[in-house]
Amino acid sequence: MRRVLYILFCFIGLLAVEDVEAQTISLGERTPRFKKERWLNGNEPQKCAYTYIEFIHSASVPCRNSAERIHSIVKELENIAFVLISHQSATEIDHWVTKHIDNRSGIIIDDYRIRTSFGVNYAPYAVILDHKRRALWFGNPQLLNRITIEKLTENGKRN
Repeated sequence: MRRVLYILFCFIGLLAVEDVEAQTISLGERTPRFKKERWLNGNEPQKCAYTYIEFIHSASVPCRNSAERIHSIVKELENIAFVLISHQSATEIDHWVTKHIDNRSGIIIDDYRIRTSFGVNYAPYAVILDHKRRALWFGNPQLLNRITIEKLTENGKRN
């Protein structure tokens, strides 16, 4: 009986550690690569020194509000790309996201693999990366503003 309990506790412990590790994005550390992503309408944005990534669900009002607010900021800056990532398919995604497609912005659809590799469990959730995929900022994009984005992208130029 002791052996069974010991094995059970070890198994539960391993599951707990796995969940904790999956939730972690460390500042300054490289984030997972995007491989075989599906870009809505085939539009992959050009590479920039920085990338703003926001995980969304297109039917969510907070996701729409934060995406539109941050996109308007990023459009005015020259060195940052804008990427929305949705677990929805092209037929499921709301139409408003298509206005965020241009030469420096795009939408990745059917992203379960990316969402899992970043450990994202809720939306909206955002990450700002430098050109080496290092996380400079992450969290709720509703807490992000123009001043913070400008500071992150200016400071990153010196690295």
